[in-house]
Amino acid sequence: MEELVALLVQLVLEVGLQIFGSLGFDFATESRNKKGDKGETREHDGCGWLVAFAVFGGICGGLSLIFAPKLLLPNIGLRVANLVCAPLVAGGVSYLVARHVWAPQGQSAGHHFWRGFWFALAFGLVRFAYATQR
Repeated sequence: MEELVALLVQLVLEVGLQIFGSLGFDFATESRNKKGDKGETREHDGCGWLVAFAVFGGICGGLSLIFAPKLLLPNIGLRVANLVCAPLVAGGVSYLVARHVWAPQGQSAGHHFWRGFWFALAFGLVRFAYATQR
């Protein structure tokens, strides 16, 4: 039971950091809508922003090692489960927040999943690789 609680705490910390830590960064990187040849609106969103979010996530993961160098999860199985689940949950929550906050203003929310996913994946990979056991 203690291991499950540790997994949930780790997941909430990573997802929470992604959501609240990147809100301002999200506003700065919003897609620019342009009119296509036939008058339809197209979004131009390069993969450069996904790389930027992954780098930002890795940096945040490295900084988190300064403040919390010890692992919360006691065994390798839970750490791997966290490495798989955290990016999916972070991306899903980022998408849902964007859809309900920004989509009513006419903006697409689809790219928010991938931004959250890559941020949380890089954050988790750095913690997975460099954090120490208790």
